[in-house]
Amino acid sequence: MVRLRSDCISEMWSLLIVVSSASVCRGFNVNDTFFNSIPPLYALDDWTQCQQAGDVYCTVDAVLKVAEPKSSLLSLLQEYSSQTLKHYNRTQIHRGVCVSRCRREQPADTSWNSVQNCVNQSVLKYGLQAELLSMDWCVSQDAKPVSGSARALAVFCTTLVAIACLATVLHVLAERCVKVDGNKYLMAFSLKRNLDVLIRNRCGPKTQPRLKDVASIEGIRFFGMQCVIFSNVLIFYVYSYTDNPEFIEKLYDQFPWQMIVNSPLWVQAFFSISGFLTAYTVLLSSEKRSLTIFSCLQSVLNRWIRLTPMALFALWFTIAWFPMLGSGPQWAWLVDREAKDCSERWWYHILYIQNFLPSGKFCMGHTWYLAASMQLHVLGMILLVILMKYRSATALVLMIFMAGPAAATGFVVYWHDLMPIATAYSPELIRTIFAGSEILSLVLLPFWMNLPGYIGGVAVAFLLYHNQTSGNKLARNMSFNVIFHAALFVGLGVTLGGSVFLRTAWPPWAAALYAALDRTLVAVCFNLFLLGCFSRCKSLVRDALEWRGFHALGRLSYCVFLVHFTVLRLTMAENTHVGHISLFSLLSLFITTSVLSYAVSVPLCLLVELPGLQLWNAIASDQTREMPAAETPTRRPDKPCDLVSQVRRRHEYC
Repeated sequence: MVRLRSDCISEMWSLLIVVSSASVCRGFNVNDTFFNSIPPLYALDDWTQCQQAGDVYCTVDAVLKVAEPKSSLLSLLQEYSSQTLKHYNRTQIHRGVCVSRCRREQPADTSWNSVQNCVNQSVLKYGLQAELLSMDWCVSQDAKPVSGSARALAVFCTTLVAIACLATVLHVLAERCVKVDGNKYLMAFSLKRNLDVLIRNRCGPKTQPRLKDVASIEGIRFFGMQCVIFSNVLIFYVYSYTDNPEFIEKLYDQFPWQMIVNSPLWVQAFFSISGFLTAYTVLLSSEKRSLTIFSCLQSVLNRWIRLTPMALFALWFTIAWFPMLGSGPQWAWLVDREAKDCSERWWYHILYIQNFLPSGKFCMGHTWYLAASMQLHVLGMILLVILMKYRSATALVLMIFMAGPAAATGFVVYWHDLMPIATAYSPELIRTIFAGSEILSLVLLPFWMNLPGYIGGVAVAFLLYHNQTSGNKLARNMSFNVIFHAALFVGLGVTLGGSVFLRTAWPPWAAALYAALDRTLVAVCFNLFLLGCFSRCKSLVRDALEWRGFHALGRLSYCVFLVHFTVLRLTMAENTHVGHISLFSLLSLFITTSVLSYAVSVPLCLLVELPGLQLWNAIASDQTREMPAAETPTRRPDKPCDLVSQVRRRHEYC
């Protein structure tokens, strides 16, 4: 009876294989029947049945092999997986296994052999066998010991909150006790003061006119951050456990999604903003004092202080507290793994050189941008020293720095025979945290390859400064207005142009040409749009970007950038079942991550980011930055601090 059933199953699989093979050989346009007839890429044991003391739950990888008698299903899976650009490696499977359950079923075996047998049993019905490759990420149900780092972070947070509360109370009482207001070091932690900075109106009536011109930058930051969050939501679904990974594979063939997957091109927008702010600040300050080597070093130190407190706090949280916040079948894979990697690589983040690290480990991987931005800032300050001394050479120098990285990118893509677009990130490559990716280490992460965006921002600063001092001629120039309104559409066209490399094979010279031009053209288009906004060209888009509500949201962008991936992983890692990806789930996770990230960023900004910046300003210089008249509170005449009388008067008034 068992033999008869086995023969029937074998005949059924043979029929399915023939049907599916015919479909696959015509370009892998398979249907749902094919995916139902092969071992699922991901599967999880019941998490609730592995919650007893001493139970261990592991994330394991296994490779599929041919069982006896020989099955042609493996050949089909190998053929399907050979389309490496769009498909996962279906000859490997990934499982969450309750090791304790497997040991109970195979008490005489070791844990490795027990899990091997469990995984193997799950694929026998497909006529295949599974050989265990790794069993690295395991979580025990025993109580986790609290580390010294976690205790230290708890003490730090408690102290920080206590100081902030004390400073806030004293700040509120400052109008009664004038002497308290003079302690600028303590006032750096005042929640009241930092909240005023956060919600400050960048377009107030008494704000400097030249600062009003760049008020739209906060709206640009907000929408840029939404794009970053959505891209990372998509990436997260690629390497988390889902029951329909074919949804991701099919995205590579859908034209509307190809632009989204190619959206990393637009990271040049953030480099452009960084370059613009650096150069524009230097140009404004040059009206009072010249730029020197010492001031360049001071600017680099100021930027390090600006970025590091919040980045260090996020890194410390990831190592110390994040693994203790929950549990789940994917917790070790998504959370514990990153905490371990960060405990080994934390000092790279302090030095901002994490973009030069070998791929394959994932410690706040999205912060590669901070490293590249810091390195570009150092180069930018050196460049500005030269440009401020030789103003006539500005255009030539900036053109060289724009063209050089473009040529280098084209050469690297041609020499290494790489795909020229960011969609060369195959699903399998993302699943392995970009292990062994050449295009990542050679093209995208090095700071010199991202010079087009940064140099474009520097050019916008010089053009805007000249335009402001010459009577704002650009806003009245009809030709420039047309270019301004068309810039983003041209940039989107460049992004869509990369989709052709996913459909057909192109000669190496064509791939090199596109790789040389894509980021440069996107950077040029975005910076033309940026210049039009700052020159106050008439546009409904510019008016919308200057909306008052974006001022605080844009100011929170740095905190949101650091914490959104933590929120994203925390949202998904506690899911006890294999996820299901769809358009609705993508949008739901995007909205959830965005809202929670901004909610978490408010206290972090008030307690960590702004106090660190204010404290450094108080320590580093005796010259406090002049605040606009609208932001300087009117001080009442000095009065003795008599709280009793004040409370009594208010009570009588009420």
